[in-house]
Amino acid sequence: MVNVYELMKKRRSIRKYKSDPISKVALENILAAGGFAPSGANRQPWLFVTVDDPLLQKEIRIQSEEVDAIWNAKKGEGFRQWLKNQDIAEGSKPFLEEAPILLVVFADADQPYWFESTWIAIAYMLLAVENEGLGTLTYTPGYPEFLNELLNVPLRYRPQVILPLGFSNEIPDPVSRKRKSLDQVVYKNYYRD
Repeated sequence: MVNVYELMKKRRSIRKYKSDPISKVALENILAAGGFAPSGANRQPWLFVTVDDPLLQKEIRIQSEEVDAIWNAKKGEGFRQWLKNQDIAEGSKPFLEEAPILLVVFADADQPYWFESTWIAIAYMLLAVENEGLGTLTYTPGYPEFLNELLNVPLRYRPQVILPLGFSNEIPDPVSRKRKSLDQVVYKNYYRD
């Protein structure tokens, strides 16, 4: 039996991928996990687009890096310093071409609770990726609207995230992922013994 808490603890953002293909079954399991997510009014406002064409992945990378440069410049030096401190490359996004599959998640903004529901589906898929022994990260381009035109998705669907999917080509330090204690994130605890 899968221990969901262990999956949560183990999951790390992966930015380097092997070129090995992932199985169709693994991909279908990940997509199905997103579809299992609860949604407001059961509207299931998400749309999942898989990209495995290297030329299209290259174009996604080019346009992502362009919009990120504009977005980062508007955020200022403090944000760019934060990226550097986190060891996140400000401009270069090679993982968009290295990963064998990109999973682009859109949300139907015409539906109630579209934003919250879609991000719950993304969280389910993150756990499924970990369960399949694969890596990913939640990459959100600064101005993602280019994805609608590039992937021929109607404008009512707003791009939320690009999840590169593949086998990890790095081993993240398990202790570098600092977490706040429960005392720092729980405002009041009304639980009684």
